[in-house]
This record gives sequence, C-alpha cells and structure tokens, in this order.
Amino acid sequence: MLGGEQEIRDAAQEESQDQAVIQDENSEVQGNEHSRVEEKGGVRHGAFTAMGLHFSVIKMVQSFILWVGHEEASMNTISTALSLPSRPPSSSRILGTQEWTTLLAQKLAGKTKHQVFIFADELEPDEVPMCEKIVFQKLNQSPALFLTTS
Repeated sequence: MLGGEQEIRDAAQEESQDQAVIQDENSEVQGNEHSRVEEKGGVRHGAFTAMGLHFSVIKMVQSFILWVGHEEASMNTISTALSLPSRPPSSSRILGTQEWTTLLAQKLAGKTKHQVFIFADELEPDEVPMCEKIVFQKLNQSPALFLTTS
C-alpha cells in the first residue's frame, strides 16, 4: 500500500511541473467532454465532465474539495472524511441527505491519505457507481489534480 501511495505522490509531483492549463481528451470513461486545470495564487482548481456529470476539484494542502453534480457547483450536500493512521478513515455528512457522499469521501480519504470534502448535487441511484468510477479513474490518470506532495 505504501508503495502505491509513493507512486501517486511521485506522479503528482511530475504532473505539477506541467503547464497550468491542461486539455485532456484521452479518458477511459466514455463521453468525457473536457478537462482543465488552472492554478492562481497557489490554489489549484480543476474541472472535468464525463457521462453528463460535472466534477470540480479544489486542491489544498493535504486535502481537497470535490464537487459532483449535473450543473454548476453548489452546496446541497457536504460530506467529509479524515484519513487516520492504522485505522479506517472517519467520515461524516455535514449537510444534506445524499448518503453516498459519505462513503465516497471515506474511500477517497483511504486511498489518498488526504482529508476529503465532497459537495454534491442529488444523483440518481444508478449514477452513483458511474460517478465513483469516473472519480477514481481521474485520480489514477491525473493525481496532481487531487493530491499535494507534502
């Protein structure tokens, strides 16, 4: 597990040296419309769409905020998860009724060892597995979009 985390961090460091705005048309998720990353004043914001869903990521030190929804970002549901040494990540829904966000935050915190905040629009039950697949594919393809190296 630790080797995989180091690989993610190494990839994130390499990608962070790339240009500030990236157009990514090569996604394994069918229907990916576009992807972009912008960095201003030390804050890195990335956004992508896939399969009719909008995703937005704000990367911070050892944490990130992920927005998932059908339209522009808003705060209907908020969940968070903390990665804990030698224990499963702890998660909680702060606002809203979308229970799937708590589980996704917990999975992401466990994989990334970052604190994760999920803001989400209401998704249909059949959209949730697709959403998770898209997020984890994007995390594997572009870890610097989500992760900090220190």
